[in-house]
Amino acid sequence: MSMRFDQDRKRIICRWEEPVKVVMNKKEGVINRSRMITVKVNDNGKLNSKDIRRHKKHPMFPYINRFNNMLNNYECFPQCEGQYKCAICGEEHSVSPFFDTNTQSILWLCRDHLASSPSMDE
Repeated sequence: MSMRFDQDRKRIICRWEEPVKVVMNKKEGVINRSRMITVKVNDNGKLNSKDIRRHKKHPMFPYINRFNNMLNNYECFPQCEGQYKCAICGEEHSVSPFFDTNTQSILWLCRDHLASSPSMDE
């Protein structure tokens, strides 16, 4: 699972993989299907009520809500620009908060290092 806040689109993006059974030429197999939920965040830091109604029963929604609460503790709304540095290279511009599943904390990553985070591979 990976989760990040896209400051340009003002959305929390949660991605994960689910195992799915497939049958091809009468042979069964399992593939990992990539899934995603996005939830809009208002300028005041609250999740969009329409998205809450749509996703509140989804098993990933509590994680999204917890991540949003963590961002509110960082006073990240309406914009976090210039306050934090990339955890890998130290870049200050275009950094986004990313939830690190290993440490259960927020990392700040630039666009170049967002895909190279160790938690993205899990």
